[in-house]
Amino acid sequence: MPEPLDIRHLRYFLAVAEAGSFSRAADRLGISQPSVSQQMRDLETGLRVPLFQRRGKRILLTPRGMIFQEHARVVLHQLENFLQELNSEPGQLRGALHLGVIPVLNVPLVPQLLGFFTADHPAISITVEEISSTEIETALEEGRMDVGLGFLTRHSPNLRYERLCTDEFALIVAQNHPWADRRVVHFSQLHQQRLLQLPDTFVMRRMTDEICRKHQVRPHMVAEINAIETLLRSLAPLRAATLMPKIARERESEIKGDPTAGKKARPGYWPLAARRFSSE
Repeated sequence: MPEPLDIRHLRYFLAVAEAGSFSRAADRLGISQPSVSQQMRDLETGLRVPLFQRRGKRILLTPRGMIFQEHARVVLHQLENFLQELNSEPGQLRGALHLGVIPVLNVPLVPQLLGFFTADHPAISITVEEISSTEIETALEEGRMDVGLGFLTRHSPNLRYERLCTDEFALIVAQNHPWADRRVVHFSQLHQQRLLQLPDTFVMRRMTDEICRKHQVRPHMVAEINAIETLLRSLAPLRAATLMPKIARERESEIKGDPTAGKKARPGYWPLAARRFSSE
């Protein structure tokens, strides 16, 4: 019969499984790599089954390792809920909430939302993960997340959707851009203009591509950058523009958009924030 498990074994195992490396897992855990390796050898010896397999430099789970991973997550989750319940006031909502959020909404919305939520529910621990809309929906269906904030990319019969807001796309430039003081830009002027873009794995990129195709405009893409914060901070050095929802402007004070957002644009023209795009 396998030897009793230690909670430490479960935490170390999950860290290795998620990192795909003993050394990276050790860094995340704040302990030495030999200690992690020894704990995993002890775990496999106690269970009498192989949990890991090597593929090049990467550590992968065996089929039995994947089964163990699924149950280890459940056990640790239940343990955390149990400890929280012991330390909370009677009648309080208790447990854990795993929130997924797309990058463009993370900085503008999440800090304030967390403040409101934790003030009302101090006994609930929150985990926030920044991923794409598609990944959020997949994680929700698989039960790895509880709620998500993002663009609606598909309708799953297994999920409940609720529209929280409708935003507008904006042409965003830095203060040193030649268009920084302009109130209106004809969309045709974007043709061959220097533009920074997100990779096409982002829903926002696919939206902007669709808008450009509709207006038969081909901007000159200077760079693809997969981090919104880096992209916005690169506008000034590269003297380029970008197309994003208006809410992205709240991440960076040195970028500029149109202050008349919400007013109707003249036909064929864009104020710097005038193209309405629903989150549906």
